[in-house]
Amino acid sequence: MITINKILCPVDFFPASDAAVMYAAGLASQYGAKLHLLHVIAPVISSAYEFPMPTMDITKAAEESSKRELMVLEDTIRDTDVRVQVESRFGDVYDEIKRAIDVEKPDLLVMGTHGRRGAERWFMGSTTEKMLRHSPVPMVTISATGERSATPPRFRRILVTTDFSDGTPDALAYAFSVAQENESEVTLLHVLHDVSMDLSGKYRESLVSGVRKQLDTMVPPEAKNWCEISTRVETGVPYRIILRTLEDEKIDLLVMNIHGKGMLDRALLGSTAERVVRAASCPVMMIPPLKRRFKRKARPGGNHVAA
Repeated sequence: MITINKILCPVDFFPASDAAVMYAAGLASQYGAKLHLLHVIAPVISSAYEFPMPTMDITKAAEESSKRELMVLEDTIRDTDVRVQVESRFGDVYDEIKRAIDVEKPDLLVMGTHGRRGAERWFMGSTTEKMLRHSPVPMVTISATGERSATPPRFRRILVTTDFSDGTPDALAYAFSVAQENESEVTLLHVLHDVSMDLSGKYRESLVSGVRKQLDTMVPPEAKNWCEISTRVETGVPYRIILRTLEDEKIDLLVMNIHGKGMLDRALLGSTAERVVRAASCPVMMIPPLKRRFKRKARPGGNHVAA
């Protein structure tokens, strides 16, 4: 059964973080999950400056400020009846998030992206990028321009991109589980890169037809009972096609899998996923390689659940 019992949301009190917190609260409300807000205070290294720094005073001020900000978030979320836990830690931001995942064992990680251009685009520097590469649990990224509302999000249209790698069944399982809860329209998209498409019209048509049939076989027959499903095969630069589809189709959630072929593939996540996350107009759910596999079974009365 695909369940979301606990959501971990790292916060840094900037707009992208605030949007992620509200989105995470909405998801927690929808799934009856507990929300864990984590703020990490990075240590002040006095040797990095040319003049003496009162590191203890700075650290204490940062801790007090963190507690005040977390209390505000806690009060706001508790007004929505979502169970919330707040925590402040000292240390390296990435390391502490990973440690929290190991200890708290969340079902979902929600983080924000700044939504700006250039090197400062990532939430908490390169932390989001590192988590994309190494998070052992599904991860949702939210842009700073996201709607700041703790109401449960509505996923009317879900886009699932696939390159037929090992993690594709996991991504589909999550996408159809979310679609079932929301009676969503689901589109499966595969992009044939221009470089690999230097073929004559006859062979290109045959290839596209074969890919479309492969996409069709990936759809559980019973999924058609609770959502509308379509498949698309496009030719072009993958990240550009994906971003254009998000805009044109007014997608509410993009689901992508992170390659599960090996450690090197994971480390070299690639420009497609990273560029999409940076510029996506909607939340992006990234599914890492998972140990479990999913089957679907019917609920009494004809509804279905993921198991």
